[in-house]
Amino acid sequence: MRLKIKLKIIIDIFLLFFMLISALTGIVLMVTPSGPGTRAGQGAGASILDLASRSSLKLFHDWSSILLIAMVVFHLMLNGSTIVCYFKRSFKTLKNNGCEKI
Repeated sequence: MRLKIKLKIIIDIFLLFFMLISALTGIVLMVTPSGPGTRAGQGAGASILDLASRSSLKLFHDWSSILLIAMVVFHLMLNGSTIVCYFKRSFKTLKNNGCEKI
């Protein structure tokens, strides 16, 4: 298998992984209560490994979302020419529009 294809597969796996983490933590943050008395802010006894606190979960959600955006950028960089050819084929009726066969 070519290196570019292997790289695309790895990027797609990371995309799926970070998307699932971001979606699940986002849903948990949306449905859990916040405010005084619900550990909404980090207390004095909170540790960095305490994923039960809302602030730690939010931090985890934020970083997984940032990594998801980075993976989307890499995905678009690797598949940019294919995406452009799809758009050219959908808007032009000419047989030869500059895109190789996909």
